[in-house]
Amino acid sequence: MKNNNVFVVAQKEAADHLQDAGFLVLLITYTVIVFASTYMLGSMMIGSMVYGDNSVLLSSIHVKMISQFTPLVGIALGFDAVVREQKSGSLNVLLTHPIFRDNILAGKLIGSALLIAAIIVFSVFVSVGTLLIFYGVEIGYTELIRIAVFTIFTFFYAVTFLGIAILISTIVKNSTDSLISNIVVWIFICILFGAILKTVVAILTGQTSNEGILITQLLNISPLHHYAEAVTGRADLSFMGVHVEPTIRGIFDTEYTLTQCLREFWMNIVVLIMTPVILFVMDFIAFLRKDITL
Repeated sequence: MKNNNVFVVAQKEAADHLQDAGFLVLLITYTVIVFASTYMLGSMMIGSMVYGDNSVLLSSIHVKMISQFTPLVGIALGFDAVVREQKSGSLNVLLTHPIFRDNILAGKLIGSALLIAAIIVFSVFVSVGTLLIFYGVEIGYTELIRIAVFTIFTFFYAVTFLGIAILISTIVKNSTDSLISNIVVWIFICILFGAILKTVVAILTGQTSNEGILITQLLNISPLHHYAEAVTGRADLSFMGVHVEPTIRGIFDTEYTLTQCLREFWMNIVVLIMTPVILFVMDFIAFLRKDITL
């Protein structure tokens, strides 16, 4: 793998997305959602004083909204990463130059991942800035460290969907099919998974408890579960999903040290980090075996 080729492809990939009107509209919409959800939750938390001994800043970050809409950024960056280049014939043109297939995919992954990192950091600044400017909440060293860890977890969560999007883009025949497939995956994992899981388990076993062993085991399939556990301590953040009141409310629970939180949720953190790595390996295997002729 030639590093120069990889960085050239990564730069081109990032530049193409930043010049795409559809992606910019999505980015603006995402920023508005983060701002509005943080503003409303902050108003509710401060007005009702329901955060108790926990940090008002951390309690006012709308993790559920971020968990549901951040994956769309990864999907937008990856859903046509391969199929678009194939249909336009640019893949064949690229491969006539001294550049290998793995250089192309690595560049696309790096370029998109760097964009995701920048977007997440910006959205965290928007969220924290909203609380500081409008409500004058206090921020200290403890909050800064936990927000940094939250940003890292959110990055791995988002690139999981980037990996899924690029894998689908490598398999399908056109961009429309890829977009529809990715939206279906997003709706299933981020919106309906918990509700569907509870319904299926109730029908098959008659078990309606959210704390049942079968539900707990099946939740491990979802990347949202591991993100939710690590950040909030909750088992699920999907619509009408599995609700179990946690003992430790994730890394945002300041009643426990950050070390205690990381030890409690270490398995979720490992899965959160390893899932995109495994998906990227699958992306490379699928792309290297793909017939790219038109």
